[in-house]
Amino acid sequence: MDTESAIARIFAQYPPRTVYSFKDASGYILYIFGSMDLKYSTDLQELLLWMVENQEGQSRLIVDLKGVDYISSTGIGALTNAMIQAKKRGLAFLLRNIQANVRAVFVLLGLMGFFDEEKTDE
Repeated sequence: MDTESAIARIFAQYPPRTVYSFKDASGYILYIFGSMDLKYSTDLQELLLWMVENQEGQSRLIVDLKGVDYISSTGIGALTNAMIQAKKRGLAFLLRNIQANVRAVFVLLGLMGFFDEEKTDE
């Protein structure tokens, strides 16, 4: 199964373009939109773990959170679990475009320092 098929299978019940990916020479960028509540976070974790396991020959996975307007502790947990699994496989796991209200949850939980962040010019 390829990444787009995995996204289509896992996120079939969500509106189109809730999650999509872009692949370049170094790996994937996963674009996420909406609220990372309990159900969404559970599905996202399934996708992220699948992506980490299927990144042979790639050096990184970037999760772009520009379109995320809310994140629950379960959402933070999904990202944390994926980051831990990525590091075990030698895969860089980066967050980017973290919105202020989402960043505040990471900071409140004391977890912002555990994640690597890709800086953008936006």
